Amino acid sequence: MARRDNVRVAALKSYLRADGSLTPLGEDRLTSGRKAKITDAMLQTWKALGPAGIEAAGGLDGVAKRDNVRAAALKNYLRADGRLTLLGEDRLARGGKATITDAMLRTWKILGQAGIEAAGGLDGVARRDNVPAAVLRNYLRADGSLSQLGENRLNPGGKATITDAMLRTWKALGQAGIEAAGGLDGVAKRDNVPAGALKNYLRADGRLTPRGEDRLNPGGKATITEAMLRTWKTLGQAEIEAAGGLNGVAKRDNVPAGALKNYLRADGSLTQRGEDRLNPDGKATITDAMLRTWKALGQAEIAAAGGLNGVAKRDNVPVMALKNYLHADGSLTQFGEDRLAPGGKAKITDAMLRTWKALGQAGIKTAGGLDGVARRDKVSAVALRKYLRTDGSLTPLGENRLLRKAGAH
Repeated sequence: MARRDNVRVAALKSYLRADGSLTPLGEDRLTSGRKAKITDAMLQTWKALGPAGIEAAGGLDGVAKRDNVRAAALKNYLRADGRLTLLGEDRLARGGKATITDAMLRTWKILGQAGIEAAGGLDGVARRDNVPAAVLRNYLRADGSLSQLGENRLNPGGKATITDAMLRTWKALGQAGIEAAGGLDGVAKRDNVPAGALKNYLRADGRLTPRGEDRLNPGGKATITEAMLRTWKTLGQAEIEAAGGLNGVAKRDNVPAGALKNYLRADGSLTQRGEDRLNPDGKATITDAMLRTWKALGQAEIAAAGGLNGVAKRDNVPVMALKNYLHADGSLTQFGEDRLAPGGKAKITDAMLRTWKALGQAGIKTAGGLDGVARRDKVSAVALRKYLRTDGSLTPLGENRLLRKAGAH
């Protein structure tokens, strides 16, 4: 069928099953304009179904079809066994949830594994203390120990700044030395630095990250030129492997490895950014009209065009620039949304940084990722990313900003 109708096989299979029925994505596309928004009342109804009720409705896809909601959205809230996910449970109880305090962290720290198991596990502790379970997991482990985020919160003021001397010491540890210290979190605790910041520089196998290597040797790094790009383009995968991989090529040509990887892949091909740099002429400027057109495409049309790279090629714009505005699922990035609706953005405050630091990875995911946090708090997504990572840790810029404030007091 794909050959007959001249469409991609993978794209067709996103919509059609071998038994002739449309997939949920196909059904959703045909009724995309009439899908209902998931409400708390729906969650309460679904919670009462139980596994038998869900099976009788035709599974989760059947429940979604019956209630006219997107199947993918429903699955964020409901499991096939009839239970709500933590996201669903937290949504139903969001009004009465308490904020996690330092006093709670101290109480949880003395529970121990046995105390947590007696309370019904981490979910039981969260229920008992009326806090979101997903947020609690950012601070407390099932074995009774606090996560590094929890430890850092209880002792925020005394964190040291990472120095070049520390990087040299960590580089000499090796994997065995790191494991003996209790892993990267153990090294961070021992040297009194934020674990999130340490992981920007050091890997668990004892090697420094390219960022760490570049920091120790900042002065002698060369600027990447178009001549380099042409040379790298002719290397091929075998020569890159012979040079020691992309890091080896970077070392050989004395350029930052992180910067090189923006232009060159391990298979020897240039990234779209590299191709665009070698052929910059003739690229169109991204306009607001383009953003509106892309926003209307949807995931299926983007896939049919060959993904984001295909859309960029079709509309003659640099793919890296396009990806600043458009996701592969068809939604605009927060940067794109901000451009179409500028104004009204709040200034990022230290209080926001502390709140974001307490979210953790699960809290960020629940909010819809970094773009969701930016939307919720009405700040620029681009500015937020200077301070917060998707894993819930603050960037060094964010950590240093809070540390400077603490030092000033």
